[in-house]
Amino acid sequence: MEIQSTVGFLVGAILSSFGILAFAVTIVIVNNLFAKYWKPIKWQVFDNRDIQIVDREVIEELKHSLEKQKSERNQNANS
Repeated sequence: MEIQSTVGFLVGAILSSFGILAFAVTIVIVNNLFAKYWKPIKWQVFDNRDIQIVDREVIEELKHSLEKQKSERNQNANS
């Protein structure tokens, strides 16, 4: 009797998972069909527009510091 209840629970869990998955997919499909009325669902966490542009001075300073570190490593490796 214990195995039958375990199998029943397992089958119920699997079928429930499939049902929830089918419901989520249906919502996404319907949402994307009517995307011109509202924004479609996006699965991305970050968007390219979220990244702020860094000043050129900061970029040049980082390049300079990286070149300095690289030259120091080369000098340490040669000595």
